[in-house]
Amino acid sequence: MTERFRRYLIRFHPGSAGGRGAAVDTAADTDGPVGRLVRLEGQEYYRIAGFDRMAPFLMTIASDTDLWMFVASGGGLTAGRVDSDHSIFPYQTVDKLHDSHHHTGPVTLLRVRRDGSDPVLWQPFFEPHRERNGIERNLYKTPLGDRVVFEEVNHALGLAFRYRWAASDEFGWVRTATIENMMALPVRIVLLDGVRNVLPWGVSQELQQRTSNLVDAYKRTENDPATNLTTFSLTAGIIDRPEAIEVLRANTAWCHGLVSPSVHLDARAIEPFRAGTNPPADSRRNGVRGNYLVTSGVELDSGRSVSWHIVLDAGRDQRDVSRLRARLSERNGLGGDIEASLKAAGTNLLRSVASADGVQATGHREATAHHLANVLFNIMRGGVFAENTLVPVDDLATFLATRNRAVRERAAAFLETLPEKVDVEELLSRAHETGDADLERLCFEYLPIHFGRRHGDPSRPWNRFSIHVRNSDGSRALRYEGNWRDIFQNWEALCTSFPAFLPSVIAKFVNASTVDGFNPYRITREGVEWEVPEEDNPWSHIGYWGDHQIIYLLKLLEAHRNTHPGKLEDLLGREIFSYVEVPYRLRPYEEILEDPCETIHYDGGLDEAIHDRVRAIGTDGKLVRDPRGHVLHVSLLEKLVVPMLSKLSNLVPGGGIWLNTQRPEWNDANNALVGNGVSVVTLCYLRRYVAFLDELLTGVGGTVRFSGQVAHWLRSVNEIIEREAGGRVARTDDEAGAARKRVMDELGTAFSRYRESVYGDGPEGRTDVAAEEVRRLCWAALEVIDASIRWNRREDGLYNAYVLLDVSADGTEATLEPLDEMLEGQVAVLSSGLLTADESVAILERLFDSDLYKAEQSSFLLYPEKQLPGFMERNMIPPERIAAVPLLEELVRNGDETIILKDAADTYRF
Repeated sequence: MTERFRRYLIRFHPGSAGGRGAAVDTAADTDGPVGRLVRLEGQEYYRIAGFDRMAPFLMTIASDTDLWMFVASGGGLTAGRVDSDHSIFPYQTVDKLHDSHHHTGPVTLLRVRRDGSDPVLWQPFFEPHRERNGIERNLYKTPLGDRVVFEEVNHALGLAFRYRWAASDEFGWVRTATIENMMALPVRIVLLDGVRNVLPWGVSQELQQRTSNLVDAYKRTENDPATNLTTFSLTAGIIDRPEAIEVLRANTAWCHGLVSPSVHLDARAIEPFRAGTNPPADSRRNGVRGNYLVTSGVELDSGRSVSWHIVLDAGRDQRDVSRLRARLSERNGLGGDIEASLKAAGTNLLRSVASADGVQATGHREATAHHLANVLFNIMRGGVFAENTLVPVDDLATFLATRNRAVRERAAAFLETLPEKVDVEELLSRAHETGDADLERLCFEYLPIHFGRRHGDPSRPWNRFSIHVRNSDGSRALRYEGNWRDIFQNWEALCTSFPAFLPSVIAKFVNASTVDGFNPYRITREGVEWEVPEEDNPWSHIGYWGDHQIIYLLKLLEAHRNTHPGKLEDLLGREIFSYVEVPYRLRPYEEILEDPCETIHYDGGLDEAIHDRVRAIGTDGKLVRDPRGHVLHVSLLEKLVVPMLSKLSNLVPGGGIWLNTQRPEWNDANNALVGNGVSVVTLCYLRRYVAFLDELLTGVGGTVRFSGQVAHWLRSVNEIIEREAGGRVARTDDEAGAARKRVMDELGTAFSRYRESVYGDGPEGRTDVAAEEVRRLCWAALEVIDASIRWNRREDGLYNAYVLLDVSADGTEATLEPLDEMLEGQVAVLSSGLLTADESVAILERLFDSDLYKAEQSSFLLYPEKQLPGFMERNMIPPERIAAVPLLEELVRNGDETIILKDAADTYRF
């Protein structure tokens, strides 16, 4: 190991490479920003001193329930329950949240007086940081992510003000404000504190963002003077139909901890207070934005502090409000109840994280906190298993009924033999004994996961998050939902802590992949979802992400084999696995070659037929049927071979895997590569997958039954690959382009013929395939893959991540042009299993000398910073193409006066 790489490991991975890994205090007495772990309020927090000197950033505050909050470092925020349609503050994109602190969320003004002097107005967090005014600002967040504290210290006034956001299911979002007197003299303070622009219940994200002025007209804010409980409601449902709709839920706000506070519902109360007068209280506002502001006075002796709570919640009905009023009327012990509820919420959240091994102890406090946060965000997306390895049988029964009502009826007697909760391994064993392939398949797929939610946040407005942790009866909901690549990434990590569920996660994966070797884009407890084209929606696009079948599946298979030796081999011949039927049809190879960016036909009629089946039998209606109309069952080995064949069938020798399924691989930034790009990244992961499959089959003898068409496809691809393996088709001589195109054509045609067969009637018949036959394909494929990876080694010692494919106008040659280096290419080749230890270390060393390394950040970029062409440098016809202008086949002037020059090779618009 080189000394430079060793130093890097010691710095960022204490305990590695001979590092001692002792806890280090990273703070320093500087002007900031500086980060360190500290103790505050009896808890550990990560504090950023001088955070306001940093570029604005966004945070999320976690809760143990369906409460969510996104808060900007400047104080702007949005929050609510379940999803963005049930917000307490307007749901905005992140750029608007960074500006919203001027009009939305917390506001505090303090009139400070000492020893009879004139009062001084202090408005914490109001002005940008200025060194000369003696202001210090700190931001704190717990490693668990459930509490965030903003703090401003005014050294001139000798006061510190801070407020904390935290959540409990019982009360909602709790903002706890504290003023601390740091001087020897007592102080009198008149304060105005509260939140602005509180939404009423019933305002969806779309309604707020598109017609916020109309929403304002329907707003009604009412305060109960006896309890200072304020409700924010709509006077009627907002629709453009002749219907009377009463809105019977409201958002709420109330205060506890101040002496005789006055409540103000109008944000215009702020200016009179700023001018030195106390605005009058009000109890009702109509047709304007809702606010909850309180004024009160406090006196603090030296070293003393005072705290109070402002509590907000969403969707309270009249019974909830009545009960809350009664509780607020009593007041006794309410402050203690609030703190106890917040503590319990933190304990509940920590319990979920701990079950996934997120609570660990190392010699490096920052590393320990970082691990805790990583596990938290992992389970927030993918969920966590509810009770270790136990399966609740009543929920299993509900799952069976959702998936296939006929199976649920057949399984009635089986379910009665089970205890109330059964260990997952026992469940799978007993399901196997029934001989019912459908029941066994569904028992494999059942995952008792809770706490997960669909991914989304204000920085990704195309993703709509949704948090469902309760059923309608209040019981804990066992469900999950997420994009395919997101959720299986999370489950891979989760199964490190719950290896007993690896067979179920693998079954969930392979049962939802298609006959052409791909997967739809979303996975749910009920099954799968696919994208549907919408002409007027630029965020809607059909297609297959082509990478997930290989590396994500491989990591699950590797983990299962490592934790349960021999168990995976036992499953290879079991015909209890399925194919999902997605209404996409990959076009014939000739059409893909003609336009590799438009390669999928969406079959609307098939989509309707699939949903008719779902309505008839349950969500098993989305699965491929056998000739009798039942769910088609195939072996696990077939399911593992199909994605390998689909990748090999799109192999560009010397390059990688052709991106021709209308979606990029790995990174949304690669959208422009679709159709023209070739992925070396996926090629490297394919190598690791093929090597694993070969090793897995080493001790497997005899034959395994395959669908007839899959067996024929396997043999066709094997014949092509074996013929080319010895000839090293990844060559660099003058005939390389023609040889590459010939192999592409042969592999693409074999895949096309297979699709033509299975798209019509689905996989038919059964053919015995020897394990040795699959291994022969693996051996030949590894030769071609290895040669292709080697071809992608760059002059600088790194490896290509992607290359561009260019097929000649006469269709006889395929040439490749490397793109710039990318970090993911190095990660992929390092994990491929091809390189020696010395070669791997050489790549790591060269990474530090590359444009991917940022010394000032001691980290790496995904890809180098690029200098893009300016506006006037775009759409320039290359000089070598000018000579072709007299040969133009077409000259068109379209409606926007753009001239299109088109010849056989290129299209230029200017």
